[in-house]
Amino acid sequence: MTYSLLSRYYDLENADFTDDLDFWLGLAEEHGGPILELGCGTGRVLLNLARRGYAVTGVDNSPEMLAHLEAKLSAATQQHLALTPLLICADMRQFTSEQRYALALMPFNTFMHLLTLEEQSAALANIHRHLRAGGVLALDLVNPGEAYAAPLGEQGLTLERTFADGANTVQQFSQVSVDRAAQLARITWLYDSIAPTGVVTRTLVPLTLRYTFPGEMRLLLERSGFGLTHLYGDYDRAPFADGSARMIVLAETK
Repeated sequence: MTYSLLSRYYDLENADFTDDLDFWLGLAEEHGGPILELGCGTGRVLLNLARRGYAVTGVDNSPEMLAHLEAKLSAATQQHLALTPLLICADMRQFTSEQRYALALMPFNTFMHLLTLEEQSAALANIHRHLRAGGVLALDLVNPGEAYAAPLGEQGLTLERTFADGANTVQQFSQVSVDRAAQLARITWLYDSIAPTGVVTRTLVPLTLRYTFPGEMRLLLERSGFGLTHLYGDYDRAPFADGSARMIVLAETK
């Protein structure tokens, strides 16, 4: 339900976010293909890799998000792709593919959508089954320490960004409540679409994400047949440390 609501605005609100694209491309250059992207959405990362000639399979459980991606793939501007990405509409815990991949990616908080240890373990085990021996998994998450350093309780509305949707102006707000005991962030996105006449239409999108700590991540990976190889704090591969903006995990199949 969340992404059926979010798909309308997803590309518009993330159009300017390109900070991580060189990081993913660098991993592709180092480890080669074929590449598996979990939670590929509307193809922000997937299309960038495909344009560079990589064979990519995208998995997502939202038909609405994949419909946007398929529209991009069929557009005239995409006809120069040497290899058309394969798209699979499925849960990352249960998808199947005959391909075995050199690299699996979960960009931009995708892993955080798995809300229990059981869900996380099931997804990691399924990804492991689809990687070659020595295959690499890369996860990009929020640094949980920074979230836990924030004041307790529900925060007020925060204006995240303003963007155009045709003739309308959309203001995107967020409200976040962190349940530290459950390691969950409960987020409500509010999209106020303002027509030229001044009429405002509000869309509310609820979202829950789970924080995972470094030691916990190491155990999850080991339990699923991976070994943790690198922990970075940003897309420039600075070491993960207190105050890092991100927690970027690289692991290899054992």
